[in-house]
Amino acid sequence: MSTVKNLGKRAVFPLWKRLRWRIENVSDQRFVPQLDDLRRQLAEVRGQLDALRGEFRTELQATRDELRGHADHRVDEVDGRFRWHDDELRRIAAHVAAMGSQVAALERPGAASAEVDDTRAEHARIRARESVVAQYEERLARVEEVLAHRASGD
Repeated sequence: MSTVKNLGKRAVFPLWKRLRWRIENVSDQRFVPQLDDLRRQLAEVRGQLDALRGEFRTELQATRDELRGHADHRVDEVDGRFRWHDDELRRIAAHVAAMGSQVAALERPGAASAEVDDTRAEHARIRARESVVAQYEERLARVEEVLAHRASGD
């Protein structure tokens, strides 16, 4: 088998050498222009893709900046409301403290029971208002935390 193989190599190799050169020339003549056209089209598509990436980045940054501005505005708004409620709570706390001393004075022996009942009722209403304000402040604090988390999560 090795003798046949050697004979085949010696007879076919020179023929293959001549044919290979012709095959390569023909394939280059036929396919190189098409490959060059495909390469040019690929370069155009890559250029378009780069342009689209740039536009997308620009739009994304503009949207992100707009959302940040909106979130900052909302945080400022909630902060203003929180300050208002904090001031109201301080104002009401002073009234409750004053009412507490009035209740203590009226509970002494000899105070009129109707006045004590009225004062206690007023005191209960003030406590109810104060608890509503405290609940609202807790809600505002949670909203502030969510907004702060969203603003920092970008």
